[in-house]
Amino acid sequence: MISDILAGGDGAILRLVFRSQAAAGLRKWAYRLRLIYRVAIMRAFRYLFLVVLLLAVPSLVTSCNGGGIYGPLGATCPQLSSNMDPLNAHFSANAEADGKVRAFVSAAKDLVTVSVQMQNEATQACQRMGMDLGIPPAQMQAQNGDEPGASAQAACNAVAARIDAILRQGVQIRVQGYPPRCQANMQAKASCDAACNVRVSPAQIIARCQPGKLSGYCSGTCQGQCDGNCNGTCQGQCSAMGPNGRCAGKCNGTCTGGCNGTCHASCRGTWQAPKCEGSVQGPSASGECNASCSAKAEFRASCTPAQINVMTNANTQAAMRLVATLRANLPGLLHAELALGKRLVGNAKVVVDIGGQLPRVIGNAGAQAVACVAAAANASVKASARINVSIQASASVSGRVGAG
Repeated sequence: MISDILAGGDGAILRLVFRSQAAAGLRKWAYRLRLIYRVAIMRAFRYLFLVVLLLAVPSLVTSCNGGGIYGPLGATCPQLSSNMDPLNAHFSANAEADGKVRAFVSAAKDLVTVSVQMQNEATQACQRMGMDLGIPPAQMQAQNGDEPGASAQAACNAVAARIDAILRQGVQIRVQGYPPRCQANMQAKASCDAACNVRVSPAQIIARCQPGKLSGYCSGTCQGQCDGNCNGTCQGQCSAMGPNGRCAGKCNGTCTGGCNGTCHASCRGTWQAPKCEGSVQGPSASGECNASCSAKAEFRASCTPAQINVMTNANTQAAMRLVATLRANLPGLLHAELALGKRLVGNAKVVVDIGGQLPRVIGNAGAQAVACVAAAANASVKASARINVSIQASASVSGRVGAG
């Protein structure tokens, strides 16, 4: 190549310079294009990150502020916030604490369920009345739907105001009938009671059994009746003697030594699968268990619908519309107010109180038990508030027509 350049003279050198400059220019443009590409990619990723963040903000806010019907701590206890039955769950290695937590979380979960049902029934009944009475839907919408009972409060307050306006026209409404009748679910209580019963551990059997009443396999020296072969001293009749002059067969008496069968009375060693003649009962169901299970039975009660008859002294269009919508929707509102609301206020308070006391009762029952008690306690407070606000909302309608 060098010889070609020399042979070409100045022209060849000039062409080489031009080629070098062109190559350098191309390299600069390639470098600039690479920079532009990198900047574009970085900006694209930055934009994508912002979009994802903006889309995630609403859910993050909801999670932090509301956390759904189980509150902001619900996610820390899947046994509460999922479809899992808390009575079949395991919360603690401490059997007694485990039973108490099972019963409480189960009762709290049912309380949340019934509180949401109560709010929804009251809200829907009032919304249907409002539509029949010509109230715009926007006037029945809650400003802050995440607040407990807010939807029922907004819808029923609007209906109550419209009823007041109709009654001021001289219209009188009279309601007669029967309220809902409810019966506690005793099967639910029995299942809850069973989950509270503490299974007696082998150590508890040994500790609580009367002396001489224990039996089981003895890993050590059996002193008492041996249902298998006795390898040791037999105070009684031995079916076979060993070469060392000790018993090596069935001992009809008291065996002191090894026993390859069930040993009765005493074991100097370790009992395996011990049993106690008669029975050893675990601790009786605690006050917390009884209260939680009784509340659970009420939360799962079956109720008959309210039966009503609505009459009026007026024959105006407004009065007739009010009578018609009360006949159609007041039974549902009374079911929410009475069967799911006022009837359960005391039970809701019991569960809330247990949630405040249980952390001290169970002590160091483990992280999962502590987390679930805290989550269920928080959800219970919110559910109790939801019921109380919804009761006031539904009563603002039923009370105006003398049915609350």
